[in-house]
Formats: sequence, C-alpha cells, structure tokens
Amino acid sequence: MRPYVRQAQELPPGGAAGFAPLGRLGIGLRNLSVRQMTRRPLRTLLGAQFAKAGNIALPSYDATATSV
Repeated sequence: MRPYVRQAQELPPGGAAGFAPLGRLGIGLRNLSVRQMTRRPLRTLLGAQFAKAGNIALPSYDATATSV
C-alpha cells in the first residue's frame, strides 16, 4: 500500500496553511470552502478524489503461511 499512502500524504497546494489560516479573511475563506464541499460542483470533484481509494492494488498473500 506504500504508493497509495505516499500519494495520500502529499500536501495540497499551499500546504497546511490552507487548513489553519491566521487572519480573519483566511479563516472566512476556509470556512466558506468547507461549507461548499457538500454542494455541486465541489461535491462531484471530491467524490472523484475519494474514489481513488477503490483503486488500491493489494498483493496476494498465501493464506496458509504462518508468521513467527
């Protein structure tokens, strides 16, 4: 799962500052964007982003193997 985890851990443009803004304007814009995430077209875009989790290719393991 390493490739999926590596991709998921990449910071978005602007890094963590977009999630924890300091100024009043930044906080207002962040709150507005979070409210808009449940509305179209952002809902559609975010749905496609979260659907990537369904594309994880897991290796096949031998069910009879025992770990020590």
